[in-house]
Amino acid sequence: MKTKIKHILIILFFINQPFSGQEKASLDSDKITVYVVQQAWHTGIVLPFNKINPEIWPEVSTFEDKQYVDVSWGDEKFYQASGSPVLLAARAMLWPTQSVMRIHPFSISISSAYTSEARFLELELNKQQFDRLTFFFSSSLIRDESSAPVASEMYGKSRYFFLSKRKYHLFRTCNTWVALAFKQAGLGNRSCCVLNANQLFRRIKAGQDGTNLAHK
Repeated sequence: MKTKIKHILIILFFINQPFSGQEKASLDSDKITVYVVQQAWHTGIVLPFNKINPEIWPEVSTFEDKQYVDVSWGDEKFYQASGSPVLLAARAMLWPTQSVMRIHPFSISISSAYTSEARFLELELNKQQFDRLTFFFSSSLIRDESSAPVASEMYGKSRYFFLSKRKYHLFRTCNTWVALAFKQAGLGNRSCCVLNANQLFRRIKAGQDGTNLAHK
């Protein structure tokens, strides 16, 4: 336990260090592209694997043969169910339920990985923002005594769905979660009341400070 706490404190110290003018210029020149993707009911964030620091998010070291990692969040039952079951959707909305994080690595092009109905938003983050984003993902997972993420067993032990700390409900959807992820990354976006993808995309495009987000 002491080792685990020490490791977390080191990570927090690393990603929260102030930067000199020269270091800031270097960060800004080394942009990392991430994607917000909406497909059907769900919205998530796609990251380039080779930019993820395994000291911040250790589990991704197993994805070294992949190019991207799709990270998204939702109700444990509804997110993993086939189709779009109305009763499970209503249950997820009407009261707080257990959530899961979906971590799905892939190597094909982003446009080929999703249906033609998918919507994309491309963003550029500096290294510090990117590290904070991945720390948010890593720290959102429920972990066992050995610090390994706990896989969902709702429909049998899953390879891609892992238990997450926050409860899912009407006012905390996958869109709220994506907005919170960017807020935790230091982008200045408010996550409150972001209930659907249209709100999320508008808020991200606008940015809250007009300087930290670059939209293409």
